[in-house]
Amino acid sequence: MTAANKRASTKKVDDSKKDHQQSTTPTPTEGGTTTNSSNADAMSTITSTAQNSTSGGGGPNNTTTTSNNNGNDPLEKTTACVPLVYGSMAFYLGKKADEYSTHRWTLYLRGPNNEDLSTCVAKAIFQLHPSFAQPVRELTTPPFEVTEKGWGEFEAQIKIVWKDPKEKPTLLTHGIKLYPSGATNITPTTSKEPVIAENYDEVVFTNPTENFYKQLMRTSIAPKVQSAEPTIQAAFKTYADEDDFQKLIEAQKFLEKELTAVKERMVFATDSLVKVEEALREIQEAKKASSSSRKSKSSSSGGGASKKAKTSQS
Repeated sequence: MTAANKRASTKKVDDSKKDHQQSTTPTPTEGGTTTNSSNADAMSTITSTAQNSTSGGGGPNNTTTTSNNNGNDPLEKTTACVPLVYGSMAFYLGKKADEYSTHRWTLYLRGPNNEDLSTCVAKAIFQLHPSFAQPVRELTTPPFEVTEKGWGEFEAQIKIVWKDPKEKPTLLTHGIKLYPSGATNITPTTSKEPVIAENYDEVVFTNPTENFYKQLMRTSIAPKVQSAEPTIQAAFKTYADEDDFQKLIEAQKFLEKELTAVKERMVFATDSLVKVEEALREIQEAKKASSSSRKSKSSSSGGGASKKAKTSQS
């Protein structure tokens, strides 16, 4: 748990509060079931690229697909991309805050523009800090979110179980933030603005089955899903095409800059290579000239000695 240390206190606290740094009353969200679950399945882990992808929000992006006799065989040469957003939003409780509940926060998994992920997601399992009475929450219907109260920041996990059992679950890790950047739990807080920590990511499926592919494609056309918390829904960011277009422009500029630098290095390398080749040719020509000169001198010296020998005999 990454919460800042609470300041020392000499007050007596009853044992139950000592054992729980967070509120121990679970708050199941509307539209979902809350149960305990094991976390021992094989998983595929996404490395957060928060805000770095250039694909648009909305339903899955896909490439060419091929037909299939039954819906359970993989579609060859097919990929499908599911955009998703996961994060947390925290509100300061103000006058209602106490030593153990300073904020009300929501941890969530959603579509970038509130798409219904349940078309392809069988369930989302939220792993909270173990100090909670029920640290594992399993939701089978949207909205996939858990709302709680507490005073400390910590790292949570969201495990996505897909509707195709052949696909491995995806594990996301997220740090719940309660305080604005630079602030701590001992900094006076009066702002009513939520503290949002959110990540945009994409899950790519290669050669999915035909049935699962159809489920993935329904994400973009299914009715939108609203948060169970109106204040949360109102603060949700949307991921419009304009944002993606701007990201593409920035990426293009970066690539152009890199290509220019590579071309300059190639030109420099080519010039250097030409100079080296010229130097090698000069060295080789100098060696040839030196060798020819030595042969010429040797030949002249041998002829004179022979002539002298003949003169001596006569």
